[in-house]
Amino acid sequence: LGLLLDPVEGTTFFRLQLWRSSWAMIRDHPLLGVGLDNFLYEYRTHYVLPTAWEEFNLSHPHNLIMDSWLRLGLPGLAVFGWLLVAFFRCGWQAYRDLGETSDQLLALGLMGGMVYTVAHGLIDNAYFLVDLAYVFALMLALVQWTKSTAESTVNGGAMSPTASPVN
Repeated sequence: LGLLLDPVEGTTFFRLQLWRSSWAMIRDHPLLGVGLDNFLYEYRTHYVLPTAWEEFNLSHPHNLIMDSWLRLGLPGLAVFGWLLVAFFRCGWQAYRDLGETSDQLLALGLMGGMVYTVAHGLIDNAYFLVDLAYVFALMLALVQWTKSTAESTVNGGAMSPTASPVN
């Protein structure tokens, strides 16, 4: 447990070395990144630091921002950020409009789950695995559903002409 915060050895040391290498990779490929699943090949052949040679078979940078940027490039990182902003806007609107109902608790739980996903993603993988991407998409869909439910509740059971399930 004491090694968790030790920047000289252990997992924290390797994370810091990995993030330095990932940042170097981003500096070399800032616009388009290195592509899907190319991190491993770039990292182990060009970017692994001599002090981190023991962990040269890593397939992702253990950071959601760096991972998105390196896999999808700057445009993909922007889209990922936009998805998160849209998620929390929908979730907050649903939470505010639903009143004290089980759907309000669902909206709150979904927002808490996304906070956990992003927090976990700052030190490990958070999206680019099939199960994690599925849960992410499911949370996006459910928060949109709660927002649509809130809109129909606010409008007396009918959706307003300006509201759409995609907003």
